[in-house]
Amino acid sequence: MQKILVTGAAGFVGAWVVESFHLSGIPVRAGIRSWNSAVRLARRDVEIVPCDVLSSDQLRSAMEGCDAVVHCAVGNEKVTIDGTRNVLAMAQELGLRRVVHLSSVGVYGNAAGIVDEEVNRSGSNAYAKRKIAAELVCEQFIARGTPVVVLRPTIIYGPFSYAWTVSFANRLWSGQWGTFGRAGEGKCNLVYITDVVQAIYLALQSETEVGATFNVNGGEIITWNEYFVRFNEALGRPPLPVLKTWPIAAKSRLLAPVRAAGRFALTRFNGTLMKLHTKSSLAARYMKVTESSLKLTPTSDQLKLYGLEVEYTIENARNRLGYAPAVNVSQGLDFGVAWLRQNGLLF
Repeated sequence: MQKILVTGAAGFVGAWVVESFHLSGIPVRAGIRSWNSAVRLARRDVEIVPCDVLSSDQLRSAMEGCDAVVHCAVGNEKVTIDGTRNVLAMAQELGLRRVVHLSSVGVYGNAAGIVDEEVNRSGSNAYAKRKIAAELVCEQFIARGTPVVVLRPTIIYGPFSYAWTVSFANRLWSGQWGTFGRAGEGKCNLVYITDVVQAIYLALQSETEVGATFNVNGGEIITWNEYFVRFNEALGRPPLPVLKTWPIAAKSRLLAPVRAAGRFALTRFNGTLMKLHTKSSLAARYMKVTESSLKLTPTSDQLKLYGLEVEYTIENARNRLGYAPAVNVSQGLDFGVAWLRQNGLLF
């Protein structure tokens, strides 16, 4: 391989790809939208370039001298869909050898049972709809001959993962989390971050799977209850209680308008809210209490997820890419907890 551009290189997956490739001796270029996000990457002697996926000029400059792109950039609808279109158009124009597009199993929506890549896409939430739209863009370019491989990772956890490592560590550490009885017996499809990097590397290397789509999952499928218990044990916390789900579901419904209002306010009035937080101790306390309550209460979608009986099969990735998950759940949790402790993130 020649040099590889990684878009969204300051994000969780993108930064792992850049660091892993760099430390393995693979020439890599980190494409970022804002220099403020480059703190992690700046620790390495790695090339960092401006790469807003909505800017054709920045994309052209970032891709010149590269022969492949790992497209990890995510964001709002415009970034996810138009950004993907811009990345693929520039890759096609410059004649790049390969584009690996990071999608998500979220495109399957609430599909249950054994889910392979042939299952219809049916995502109902905004994130899933954006990912489906981005995949449709990929398919348009594949039809034109652009060498794209689409990967659909499951729940990616490990160091630097806020959604599935930091946030759950904080919930467990709070002493207010637990297991969910039958409502938590759905399948938790975890994949450790370095296994995702492995799949990306294999997709870059393969000369026969251009135009294909692959699920990327871990090798050990456990329940959500088991994930909470094993993570809690790795943290060295007291045993978890079994929580009654109907009060949690009721609270989740009551908090739904608060979540929506909070998202709107942060989008439209973030600067004003930060000033209020700084100037008013009463407002700061209210914001902290509200934030804590929201973080410790699963949303309705999360409760559905914890009970969903689904397994995303990786037989295609095993057989066609040679993908083989290397990190089991116990190892992944140990690595994650060690990182949390090292960085003082347990409180």
